[in-house]
Amino acid sequence: MLLPRENTLRSLRDLYRDILGSMYEVEEIDALWKYSLEDKLNIKVEQTKLEQPILTESNLNTIIPVLERLATGEPYQYIIGQVEFYGCQLKVDKRVLIPRPETEELCELVLRENDTSKPLNVIDLGTGSGCIPIALKSKAPSWNVSAVDVSEEALSLATENATRNNLKITFHQLDLLAPYLSSLVSYNLIISNPPYIAQKEAAEIHENVLVHEPHLALFIADEDPLLFYRKMLDLGQQSLEKGGKCYFEINEKYGPELAELMAQKGYSDIRIIKDLSGKDRFAYCVWR
Repeated sequence: MLLPRENTLRSLRDLYRDILGSMYEVEEIDALWKYSLEDKLNIKVEQTKLEQPILTESNLNTIIPVLERLATGEPYQYIIGQVEFYGCQLKVDKRVLIPRPETEELCELVLRENDTSKPLNVIDLGTGSGCIPIALKSKAPSWNVSAVDVSEEALSLATENATRNNLKITFHQLDLLAPYLSSLVSYNLIISNPPYIAQKEAAEIHENVLVHEPHLALFIADEDPLLFYRKMLDLGQQSLEKGGKCYFEINEKYGPELAELMAQKGYSDIRIIKDLSGKDRFAYCVWR
């Protein structure tokens, strides 16, 4: 087993830097070291002298396996088994993608632009961990929120996450690409963060994501990168009330094409919205 030279926090930090130095920047490594100490040992780095020899054999038996798993490229959130998303604690594992900050921005956008006191009917298509419906329901308890996913495993985890947060959300197994989807009835809001990375872009993705996170939730075929959006817009034509809205997370490379598709499908008030990094990340439209 890997061991630090001394039983101090500084020595453990140096070991993290040595082992993970070829994979991450120093700032990221130090953050992982800090999170590991807080999450696994309840040690607050800011409140402890780095030179104090406080790490016991039991501490090391707990923390070193975390470092060893990080060294394989496994995402920290899977190792810890949870992540905070929009103020909610979610369980995550290899059944689902790890929720990203951009998706928190999507939730913030939806909540900011819609009346959280009215009983709106809201559905999340391709829910994964359940992060979107859980975030929305936690801030808008009057909304009737449902969600679908093709994966039974993902739905099992999403249901568990809703229960953990004491939220009533309806989940259904549904293939968005199936010919007929009769379970969608009438909604005010359709929201989705579907697979939107083209297969040809795989080389641009960090290796730990490619190896450890589910490709079903990441990638779309090169020949039709807007496939899911086209299907969801078709569903919106059937199931959105007049004035109903779509909010989608998108690939920054396809904003103009998606806006054109929305117009072709009869939607209005079309917007492509940038994320906090200045990238085209969200698409909005209204069913007229």
